[in-house]
Amino acid sequence: MLALSSDAAPALSLEAVEAACRARGLDGQELVLAPGQDLEQLAQRVHAAHARVLALRVAHLDEHEAGALARASSALAAPVSVAAEGVEPALLDRVVPAFEHAGGRLLLGHRTDLDEALATVATIRAYDAAALGVAWELEPSVARLEAASAVLLATGEHLALVRLHGGGPEQRDQDGRGIGPLLGELALSGFTGPIVLCPSSHAPAILARWARWVETRGSSGCGHASSTREHALDMREVEPRDRLETILGAYRTLIPGATLHLTLDHDPSCMYYTLEATEPARSFEFQVVENGPETWRAEVTKR
Repeated sequence: MLALSSDAAPALSLEAVEAACRARGLDGQELVLAPGQDLEQLAQRVHAAHARVLALRVAHLDEHEAGALARASSALAAPVSVAAEGVEPALLDRVVPAFEHAGGRLLLGHRTDLDEALATVATIRAYDAAALGVAWELEPSVARLEAASAVLLATGEHLALVRLHGGGPEQRDQDGRGIGPLLGELALSGFTGPIVLCPSSHAPAILARWARWVETRGSSGCGHASSTREHALDMREVEPRDRLETILGAYRTLIPGATLHLTLDHDPSCMYYTLEATEPARSFEFQVVENGPETWRAEVTKR
């Protein structure tokens, strides 16, 4: 499942971000919560707007807000993530029971660092509580992805959320960093949780790119053949920063048995890895029918 962090468009309302997610074929959004926010009212707004909230995010864990946070997590069926760094055991001792009682879930976040991942998992195992899990703060622009396989193995069944810092309009910046193979590893590991697209930083220039990307909601370059079971998409006419989300959006409109015919100017293997990571196992067939060197063609059939 792919989700968009509300951090990507802080000026937009919940309803506007939901509309942008639907236009881009995303599965939902992550809500980044402000300190002291009325969470009961927020849950009511989410339900009234029929918004698909897949995750909640807080910058810091406040024991005075733990009960309301746990109830919001339960009401929205969305886990709450927070960086594990700085969360003391004494605080968890008081917060974890609130999540267990409410039926919510708290995810402790770690970076792409094996020692940090192991420490986070050790903390979770010490509580032996279903209310606790792991969120991976994946930052390709600064992390050593050589450690990613070991991190994935260490977190195992505890991993419930991946926050991908980059992607979206920054996707092209991540080319060559190993994101495609890593998404493939996630799929093979059995990971089925949300992958949240987040800005790599809050620098004005980065947020401006995300704002333009979110507001450009169309799936430009998408065409349809005469049959509703045959769809054509020429990606050579689409801006590189929009390609992945355009393909995902087109794929998710397919009915079972329909085929998406892709024309590209690069190897489509990254698309295959992304589908492996984000779609149910054995839910599609992917075949490269023309393999460059200038034009590649691929067919994706939804089962």
